[in-house]
Amino acid sequence: MQLFPGELKALVGLNGSGKTTLMKLILGLLEPGKGEIRVFGRILRRESLWAIRQDLGFLFQNPNDQLFAPTVWEDVAFGPRNQGLSEEEIHDRVRWSLNTMDIPLPEEKPVNQLSYGQAKRVALAGILAMRPKVLLLDEPFTGLDFPTVVGLVDILQALRKERISVFYTTHDRFFVENWAESVMVLRSGRVVFDGRPDEAMNREDLRQEIGNWEQLKRRIE
Repeated sequence: MQLFPGELKALVGLNGSGKTTLMKLILGLLEPGKGEIRVFGRILRRESLWAIRQDLGFLFQNPNDQLFAPTVWEDVAFGPRNQGLSEEEIHDRVRWSLNTMDIPLPEEKPVNQLSYGQAKRVALAGILAMRPKVLLLDEPFTGLDFPTVVGLVDILQALRKERISVFYTTHDRFFVENWAESVMVLRSGRVVFDGRPDEAMNREDLRQEIGNWEQLKRRIE
């Protein structure tokens, strides 16, 4: 798989096809049964794991699986603090991340009092504070209302201008056709396509994996 700086790449497939598993393999959260994984040209091993993870940011589908610090500020600061940065640098990164994510919340607000949309933004702010090169987002738009989705898309578009790449899973055909620059299709744990979205949508076999919404429309009519 190739992912260029600033690229938007969608990862699609039916439930159980291996989308989340692939992301966890890239992050080293799971070990491959055979073969090897290379990230940024480096073989993913125990001794290289920490260095590779500095360039990757992973957003869980459910942000409540990701937030654990007492307050918004402490949660966003956790990553930079774990990187061994100075308190001044940590403060600057947290402030930048919160501003970038446009989070109008008291910094001392407990994370267990956040709405789902707020929690998603805070979780992503914590990732951005570590300044990754690639964002791995698992169903980033699921469970969000339309204004929140619009805001999140605007933020991710702005991050691309800083050459941050975005690799995201989705079941929504809209984000494949209208937002992704490339799409990878998984079927039973295997990559069956990796290329342009329009090429994927022109193949009937792949539309079944992405979601044939025209077929559903005809059934409803």
